[in-house]
Amino acid sequence: MTDTPRTVAARIGDDLPRIDVIGLANTRRIMHAERHNDGTRMPLFIPSASWARLLELHCMGDEAQDRPRLSPSRVMEGLEQALGRIMTEIVHHDAQHDEPLRPAYSVTSDLFGAEGPVDIRMVVDGATGVACMLAGPPVDIAGLGLDNPA
Repeated sequence: MTDTPRTVAARIGDDLPRIDVIGLANTRRIMHAERHNDGTRMPLFIPSASWARLLELHCMGDEAQDRPRLSPSRVMEGLEQALGRIMTEIVHHDAQHDEPLRPAYSVTSDLFGAEGPVDIRMVVDGATGVACMLAGPPVDIAGLGLDNPA
């Protein structure tokens, strides 16, 4: 077994939107979608509405044999892993084509319920200059108003 590096460097393009990520997080419109980040990857965020949807889907309601209720920490663990895989695929694809990250991607996933589109936005926090990934169902991403210039 060969030890291949798991980290792929992403080129950050000048066209990534600069937004107030800290402000969105402080007003609880978005939340971290990871438990730990050692600084080797982009911070992951989801809209708070998407987190509520995940909690409703996996932590509430009747438990069934094929769908047990999970603790919020288990949901966060799964979310972190799923978004990490999505980010890795995006970065690998763009790196193989020698392209910088684009501002928007759409993938198909059952991450937030029934299989459907998941919008991925690559943004830069205007205050810190840190590139971040936002992910969620299109309706939740649209609710953040990222496409409306301030």
